[in-house]
Amino acid sequence: MKKIENTSLFNRYVNESNILNIFSTDITDKMQLFYFDKDDIIINEGECSDFLFFLVDGKTKVLSHSISGKVMFVSHFNSLEVLGETCSLWGKNPNASVQAITPCYCFAISLNLYREVLLNDVKFLRYICLNLGERLSYMTSNTCTTMFESLENRLASFILKNSKNNIFNYNLTECAELLSTSYRHLLRVLNTFCNKNKLHKKGKVYEIIDKDYFEKLSS
Repeated sequence: MKKIENTSLFNRYVNESNILNIFSTDITDKMQLFYFDKDDIIINEGECSDFLFFLVDGKTKVLSHSISGKVMFVSHFNSLEVLGETCSLWGKNPNASVQAITPCYCFAISLNLYREVLLNDVKFLRYICLNLGERLSYMTSNTCTTMFESLENRLASFILKNSKNNIFNYNLTECAELLSTSYRHLLRVLNTFCNKNKLHKKGKVYEIIDKDYFEKLSS
């Protein structure tokens, strides 16, 4: 974690993320900008953070450990996202870690200094409630999908959500983890899509040839 002292970059992320819209007052004087390198731990399982983090650039994954010690991948976030709010705001030890998948920039608000300011901001708390409700709905849906849908269906949805200009360029190890499957099984399904001329492998990326096919599968 590295604090960024760059006013131009700070203001750019304020404007691009529209972060001030979730607060009742202008809190730019209470925010700091931090940089996390790829694979850095932003929130560590079992350790209460001194900051409330807002992801404004980059991608993260959320992972937890089972009783047996197995790593379980819970979710992944893109910007703008609040990270670990329920634990950080109320001083609870988190039961999951948040790790940077790519280089990340986060706004941070010191909870030692501004916890009460945040907890008394009704507009901010409404945003947190809505955010938590959406995450709960997503996790419930995702759990049901993982249990009952085939990898083909889940991968089709994942490809559509994580492609740009019909190009799917995602770390396949991370993809396998997030879809709760093995790397080998993931490659088999990708190869099947290619053999059916639904995808075309171009080096390390995949081009979507038949978008309607993936939309039908993901639905």
